[in-house]
Amino acid sequence: MAGPLTETQGLEVVYSSLENLSMDSESSRQEQFDVFLVEAIDEALTSLGEPVKNALYQRLEVDFNIHKNDIPKKIGEFSDIIHKIFGLGACRLERKFMKNLNSKVQASVSLAECEGSLSEWIIMDTSFDEYVAKARKNYEALCH
Repeated sequence: MAGPLTETQGLEVVYSSLENLSMDSESSRQEQFDVFLVEAIDEALTSLGEPVKNALYQRLEVDFNIHKNDIPKKIGEFSDIIHKIFGLGACRLERKFMKNLNSKVQASVSLAECEGSLSEWIIMDTSFDEYVAKARKNYEALCH
Protein backbone atom coordinates (compact mmCIF):
# COMPACT_ATOMS: atom_id res chain seq x y z
CA MET A 1 0.00 0.00 0.00
CA ALA A 2 1.35 3.40 -0.98
CA GLY A 3 2.08 5.95 1.70
CA PRO A 4 0.84 9.53 1.86
CA LEU A 5 1.72 11.84 -1.01
CA THR A 6 4.55 14.28 -0.63
CA GLU A 7 3.76 17.95 -1.12
CA THR A 8 5.28 17.87 -4.61
CA GLN A 9 3.27 14.78 -5.60
CA GLY A 10 0.12 16.38 -4.25
CA LEU A 11 0.71 19.54 -6.31
CA GLU A 12 1.34 17.42 -9.42
CA VAL A 13 -2.02 15.71 -8.91
CA VAL A 14 -3.76 19.09 -8.50
CA TYR A 15 -2.07 20.55 -11.60
CA SER A 16 -2.90 17.45 -13.61
CA SER A 17 -6.54 17.70 -12.56
CA LEU A 18 -6.63 21.40 -13.47
CA GLU A 19 -5.12 20.66 -16.91
CA ASN A 20 -7.76 18.00 -17.55
CA LEU A 21 -10.50 20.38 -16.41
CA SER A 22 -9.08 23.10 -18.67
CA MET A 23 -8.98 20.74 -21.68
CA ASP A 24 -12.55 19.59 -20.97
CA SER A 25 -13.67 23.20 -20.69
CA GLU A 26 -11.95 24.12 -23.97
CA SER A 27 -13.51 21.14 -25.71
CA SER A 28 -16.89 22.13 -24.31
CA ARG A 29 -16.48 25.70 -25.64
CA GLN A 30 -15.56 24.37 -29.08
CA GLU A 31 -18.57 22.04 -29.08
CA GLN A 32 -20.88 24.89 -28.02
CA PHE A 33 -19.51 27.11 -30.77
CA ASP A 34 -20.13 24.30 -33.28
CA VAL A 35 -23.73 24.03 -32.06
CA PHE A 36 -24.19 27.79 -32.51
CA LEU A 37 -22.69 27.60 -36.01
CA VAL A 38 -24.98 24.77 -37.12
CA GLU A 39 -27.99 26.62 -35.64
CA ALA A 40 -27.00 29.83 -37.46
CA ILE A 41 -26.70 28.00 -40.78
CA ASP A 42 -29.93 26.09 -40.18
CA GLU A 43 -31.86 29.29 -39.42
CA ALA A 44 -30.57 30.98 -42.58
CA LEU A 45 -31.42 27.96 -44.72
CA THR A 46 -34.90 27.81 -43.17
CA SER A 47 -35.52 31.29 -44.59
CA LEU A 48 -35.31 29.66 -48.04
CA GLY A 49 -38.08 27.24 -47.07
CA GLU A 50 -38.05 23.81 -45.43
CA PRO A 51 -38.01 21.88 -48.75
CA VAL A 52 -34.92 23.81 -49.95
CA LYS A 53 -33.16 23.37 -46.60
CA ASN A 54 -33.92 19.64 -46.47
CA ALA A 55 -32.84 19.14 -50.09
CA LEU A 56 -29.55 20.93 -49.41
CA TYR A 57 -28.80 18.81 -46.33
CA GLN A 58 -29.65 15.66 -48.28
CA ARG A 59 -27.38 16.70 -51.14
CA LEU A 60 -24.56 17.49 -48.71
CA GLU A 61 -24.85 13.99 -47.23
CA VAL A 62 -25.37 12.00 -50.43
CA ASP A 63 -23.13 13.85 -52.88
CA PHE A 64 -20.44 15.24 -50.58
CA ASN A 65 -20.55 13.00 -47.48
CA ILE A 66 -20.99 15.99 -45.18
CA HIS A 67 -23.57 15.54 -42.45
CA LYS A 68 -25.21 18.58 -40.89
CA ASN A 69 -23.20 18.29 -37.68
CA ASP A 70 -19.93 17.88 -39.64
CA ILE A 71 -20.26 21.33 -41.22
CA PRO A 72 -18.22 23.15 -38.53
CA LYS A 73 -15.26 20.83 -39.14
CA LYS A 74 -15.57 21.14 -42.94
CA ILE A 75 -16.47 24.81 -43.23
CA GLY A 76 -14.26 25.46 -46.27
CA GLU A 77 -15.77 22.54 -48.18
CA PHE A 78 -19.25 23.61 -47.11
CA SER A 79 -18.63 27.14 -48.38
CA ASP A 80 -17.36 25.84 -51.74
CA ILE A 81 -20.43 23.63 -52.11
CA ILE A 82 -22.78 26.50 -51.23
CA HIS A 83 -21.11 28.57 -53.97
CA LYS A 84 -21.46 25.74 -56.51
CA ILE A 85 -25.14 25.31 -55.70
CA PHE A 86 -26.28 28.91 -55.23
CA GLY A 87 -23.83 30.79 -57.45
CA LEU A 88 -23.84 34.54 -56.78
CA GLY A 89 -26.59 34.08 -54.17
CA ALA A 90 -24.16 32.14 -51.97
CA CYS A 91 -22.53 35.37 -50.74
CA ARG A 92 -25.82 36.71 -49.44
CA LEU A 93 -26.56 33.37 -47.82
CA GLU A 94 -23.14 33.26 -46.16
CA ARG A 95 -23.70 36.83 -44.99
CA LYS A 96 -26.89 35.63 -43.30
CA PHE A 97 -24.98 32.72 -41.71
CA MET A 98 -22.46 35.23 -40.33
CA LYS A 99 -25.09 37.59 -38.95
CA ASN A 100 -26.93 34.73 -37.28
CA LEU A 101 -23.72 33.37 -35.79
CA ASN A 102 -22.63 36.80 -34.60
CA SER A 103 -25.90 37.26 -32.72
CA LYS A 104 -25.51 33.85 -31.03
CA VAL A 105 -21.89 34.04 -29.91
CA GLN A 106 -21.61 37.80 -29.33
CA ALA A 107 -18.02 37.48 -30.54
CA SER A 108 -17.76 41.05 -31.84
CA VAL A 109 -16.36 40.19 -35.24
CA SER A 110 -16.86 43.23 -37.43
CA LEU A 111 -19.31 42.87 -40.29
CA ALA A 112 -19.15 45.73 -42.74
CA GLU A 113 -22.65 46.65 -43.85
CA CYS A 114 -23.17 46.68 -47.60
CA GLU A 115 -26.34 48.38 -48.70
CA GLY A 116 -25.16 48.91 -52.27
CA SER A 117 -25.13 46.78 -55.37
CA LEU A 118 -24.69 43.03 -55.55
CA SER A 119 -21.04 43.45 -56.55
CA GLU A 120 -20.38 45.37 -53.31
CA TRP A 121 -21.96 42.52 -51.36
CA ILE A 122 -19.75 39.97 -53.06
CA ILE A 123 -16.53 41.85 -52.41
CA MET A 124 -16.44 41.54 -48.64
CA ASP A 125 -13.42 42.10 -46.46
CA THR A 126 -13.77 38.64 -44.88
CA SER A 127 -14.70 35.29 -46.41
CA PHE A 128 -17.16 33.03 -44.62
CA ASP A 129 -14.55 30.52 -43.45
CA GLU A 130 -12.25 33.35 -42.28
CA TYR A 131 -15.16 34.88 -40.38
CA VAL A 132 -15.95 31.54 -38.69
CA ALA A 133 -12.31 31.17 -37.62
CA LYS A 134 -12.28 34.72 -36.17
CA ALA A 135 -15.63 34.22 -34.44
CA ARG A 136 -14.46 30.92 -32.95
CA LYS A 137 -11.27 32.55 -31.62
CA ASN A 138 -13.17 35.51 -30.14
CA TYR A 139 -15.83 33.24 -28.62
CA GLU A 140 -13.20 31.07 -26.94
CA ALA A 141 -11.47 34.19 -25.60
CA LEU A 142 -14.77 35.46 -24.19
CA CYS A 143 -15.34 32.18 -22.39
CA HIS A 144 -11.94 32.17 -20.64
